[in-house]
Amino acid sequence: MMNLESPVQYLKGVGPRKAELLKKLGVETLKDLLYLSPRRWLDRSVIKPIGSVRNGETVTVVGEVLDAWVETTKGGKKIGTVVIWDGTGALTGRWFNQDWVEKVFKKHMKVVFSGEISFFRGFQILNPEYEILESEDYELVHTGRIVPLYPLTAGLNQKFMRKLVKNVIENYLHMLHDPVPEEIRNELSLYPLPEAIRKLHFPEKMQEIEEARKRLAWDEIFYVQVFLAERKLSLEKKPGIGFNPESKLLEKFLSSLPFELTSAQKRVLSEIKEDMRKETPMNRLLQGDVGSGKTVIALSAMLIAVDNGYQAALMAPTEILASQHFYVFKNFLRGLGVPVLSLLGGMKKTERKLVLTRLENGEPAVVVGTHALLEEDVKLPKLGLVVIDEQHRFGVLQRSRLREKGDNVDVLVMTATPIPRTLTLTIYGDLDVSVLDELPPGRKPVKTRWVREDKREKVYEWLRERIEKGEQAYVVLPLIEESEKLNLRAVVEMYEELKKRFPSFRIGMLHGRMGKDEKEGIMDAFRKGEIQILVSTTVIEVGVDVPDATIMIIEHAERFGLSQLHQLRGRVGRGEKKSYCILITPRKITEDAERRLAAMEQYTDGFKLSEIDLEIRGPGEFFGTRQHGFPDFKFFDIFRDKKLLSDARKIAWRVAQNPKLYPSIFAELRQLKETRFSLIDVG
Repeated sequence: MMNLESPVQYLKGVGPRKAELLKKLGVETLKDLLYLSPRRWLDRSVIKPIGSVRNGETVTVVGEVLDAWVETTKGGKKIGTVVIWDGTGALTGRWFNQDWVEKVFKKHMKVVFSGEISFFRGFQILNPEYEILESEDYELVHTGRIVPLYPLTAGLNQKFMRKLVKNVIENYLHMLHDPVPEEIRNELSLYPLPEAIRKLHFPEKMQEIEEARKRLAWDEIFYVQVFLAERKLSLEKKPGIGFNPESKLLEKFLSSLPFELTSAQKRVLSEIKEDMRKETPMNRLLQGDVGSGKTVIALSAMLIAVDNGYQAALMAPTEILASQHFYVFKNFLRGLGVPVLSLLGGMKKTERKLVLTRLENGEPAVVVGTHALLEEDVKLPKLGLVVIDEQHRFGVLQRSRLREKGDNVDVLVMTATPIPRTLTLTIYGDLDVSVLDELPPGRKPVKTRWVREDKREKVYEWLRERIEKGEQAYVVLPLIEESEKLNLRAVVEMYEELKKRFPSFRIGMLHGRMGKDEKEGIMDAFRKGEIQILVSTTVIEVGVDVPDATIMIIEHAERFGLSQLHQLRGRVGRGEKKSYCILITPRKITEDAERRLAAMEQYTDGFKLSEIDLEIRGPGEFFGTRQHGFPDFKFFDIFRDKKLLSDARKIAWRVAQNPKLYPSIFAELRQLKETRFSLIDVG
């Protein structure tokens, strides 16, 4: 007996070969097929006869290809041209600098063109959106029906897909149970689930598609919010460590600082102290832009733990960043009698053994490390606080392993990648969030300039002047060695080139393949001013602090994400002098890259840049949600569905606090935990 979890292979007309093709579309079961959204829908009511189009209007037309060719202008530009006819008139589609047109469009082919009408030797659409139709589609379009067009792969066609979906809807849709009670559906005017699925594929009106999508988007975000609410409520019931946050050690530390905390730092520290006072585990996210002072706040929390007789561990994603924290902590705590230990991958055995023994003995201390903290032989019997820096750089299992070295310990996760509020609620709904939204007084904004490759000589002349005035510079590249596939200037090659160009300057090189001691030696020399120009990969992206470095030159800036560019820029502007960031790119780059670089020139606010980055890349890529173990969203859109998220969050808390009233929702959630949420549970 077939059900919704049955393999699609056993449907009439599918078989093993077609099942393999459907798998490429993410369709393995009958249920997958129901949730496969059409790419678009063709509506006869909005298709205009070509003979009635007018200049300046935006239209969708359907016609038969009369001819397709590519012509070359006197200036050498290629123009792809396609003429279509629908019985009422002819229309031309034109694409500039495209030579693929005659390979794609063949005579007598049925096509859809959409775009704005203009006039040049007849009506035309420049760069039209297009869809190639099969004969059946062409007939259906002209019968007044709304026709779904599905994603395809070689070997599958629209006729097959429509027939398959129709079969499953007619014969198996009645098996789809709706776990969301009618009272909640009515409260939000949501379709019942089976109706939403039917309308998604075969709507009678175009507006029904959006209502169907809204219901399916609601499901995606609602169960995530119930899951996060349930987890937060569960954590609040666990016994944790009730620290006394009124710490003499913390008072001494704060009074020893050569500056006063900003009001934002004071507010966040107060929130953390309140969390640590409670006898339930702290679970807080600390967001702060580059240079907002997260390190001081993290160290303050760690000192409260140490003063209460506990160990506090900070895990950083790279050895350079861990070493930087170790260096900064030792300087900050000099004279306070607090042990500061480090655990890094490349330590000498005797040195590592000494640190492990001190930790295993339960000595209250601050320990800083990388993934080395996760090793089996690292015992932390008095672990009270875990701080995870740049936490999105760690996989979910790594983060949970450090936490589990203690017993319901307090956790503070930090990120210098500002996260838009909607994404914070979506991914971190179970965390309390603190935001450092204020920079220390006197911190000057970094002047950013984007230049093309042909201005390199001018950049070098300017660089010479700045270095001769006693300033220091980073030159950052995306690769270590020249790659044949990517035409990028490699670190080694750039290092050699700059040595020849500036023979009187002291130039250093830093990359991830160097040993720990070598890296530390180079960073130390740069800090002391013994190196004037440091050529590096992105190992210096986060946390590295050299106040005299005032220049950041980023080669092939188009290859970096917006948050990464912002992080790199944050390595300068940390001292008294005016600082600069120069972004160098080839002449031709993608439109998305141009948007990123223009945003970098225009904005220094990390939160504004994070919104733009989210728009350009989408949430999955923006924050590596696959690494989070976080489910992909097919229907929920983080920009369009802000209201839906807010409603889902509110109702999810109501549901999570009264689980006995909603057994069907929790039955569905249990199933999702085994499938879509399998890794998020340890995040």
